[in-house]
Amino acid sequence: MYNFLGALELITAPNPSKGTASKLLLTPNGRDVAAVVSAYSPTKELVENVASLKRYVERVIVVDDGSPTDVSGILSDVEATGARVLRLPENCGIAAALNAGMKRARELWEPEWLITMDQDSRFTGNYVEDALEVARSSSSPQTVGLVAPQFHNNIRMPLLGTADEPEVFDPMQSGTLIKTSVLDRVGYLDEDFFIDCVDSEFNARVREAGFRALASAGSNLAHSLGDARPLKILGWHARIGEKKLSVHYHSPFRVYYITRNSFVLMRRYALSQPKWILRRLYMELQSHAVRFVYGPNRRKHLIGFLYGLRDGLINRMGKIDPRLAERLR
Repeated sequence: MYNFLGALELITAPNPSKGTASKLLLTPNGRDVAAVVSAYSPTKELVENVASLKRYVERVIVVDDGSPTDVSGILSDVEATGARVLRLPENCGIAAALNAGMKRARELWEPEWLITMDQDSRFTGNYVEDALEVARSSSSPQTVGLVAPQFHNNIRMPLLGTADEPEVFDPMQSGTLIKTSVLDRVGYLDEDFFIDCVDSEFNARVREAGFRALASAGSNLAHSLGDARPLKILGWHARIGEKKLSVHYHSPFRVYYITRNSFVLMRRYALSQPKWILRRLYMELQSHAVRFVYGPNRRKHLIGFLYGLRDGLINRMGKIDPRLAERLR
């Protein structure tokens, strides 16, 4: 998911390891849950995050999405944590990587739940057991398809409606629990999206099938902020109270994917889920406004936006054209 909360972040994000208990936090029944981590050109941080994840989930698969450099050493260290590693021969996109990992996990272990994770995400607290308890204690457990954290880096995620059991507006795939039976009903992630909006498109299908994405009250996912740059207006560093704000920078080629995939998403679900689409579009426009007014590389961002809009209009999906990718570097 990409929205205004992703573009405008508080720079005082917590330490990913903060709040994590020292004891093992595995679920009572280890067969209930398996985790799939997508990786691309990973650093040693991946090893640390997988080791942390193994304290919550016994069965973990890390999928290397065709990293262009030799990461064999890092992946060997990942395997040393007890996780399995699946290497794709070329870069196929996060949707394909996660799909490959989820299918492999189901073949090996037949878990009831899957958790998908980014390589730079980490759980805090009693994350997994709390999320499972939300699903178990629901007044309508058969309609619970996803359980997502209520907070990312201690920032509250937007909710959908005001029901007694709050649903997350548009859960990011990282840290979200997916009931495997839902995959049999709605299918896996749409690999044509490649990257960006992959989770949003899946969330829309889950809702159309009658399932809900519940918020796990109090759960927090620690997630890297990436390249966050100060948000300055005429030289003044904007702030809310004492907290300074920053622009979460996305490269121009990511702006291409965000624009293209958002347009396709809007076209697919505007009639069946108009309120959700309009709210999401409003958030996207806020992100673009921040990017084009305050962000760096504004000319290349504009090129990525225009080409993304064009390809969305003609439904040209999949991986970005290599010539365009080179132009946007």
